Amino acid sequence: MTSRAERLMVAIRTLGFAQRAMADSWVRESGLTRQQGFTLGYIEEHQDRGVIARELSEVSGTTPAAVAGLLQGLQDRGYITRTPSPDDSRVKLITITPEGSRLIEGFDDEMRSGQERLFTSLSPNEQDTLLDLLDRVIRDSGVPDSPPPPERRDRRRR
Repeated sequence: MTSRAERLMVAIRTLGFAQRAMADSWVRESGLTRQQGFTLGYIEEHQDRGVIARELSEVSGTTPAAVAGLLQGLQDRGYITRTPSPDDSRVKLITITPEGSRLIEGFDDEMRSGQERLFTSLSPNEQDTLLDLLDRVIRDSGVPDSPPPPERRDRRRR
């Protein structure tokens, strides 16, 4: 017999997989891989403080060599630029190009719309109740919030 806790975790995992499938579908239509799409989105969201390859390796859980190859491919396609940091010329700051931004435009809206569709069977009050309950589980069980981006010395482009 499956415990209540197991059923809850299966339901939460199923929702996570559904969200991932939505993202994968959108990414496939853009002509990008999942990793390329994640990388472009991350760079666009954080480029105002200066994104570097080591940070991308840390947040994606991939090797520096894999990130280097990924970035070279994105740069070759004209989706990103890498420029020396004004503070340390050995460090390259990564920014998304207008073409890269256009390529991922609409992803957030599509994901938000898909997420809302997942919960249409619940009334707004039921959604609020579910959210309150999940917030309480997270808070009371000591599960940490999503981690912030990795810390590093060269945070800002000048």
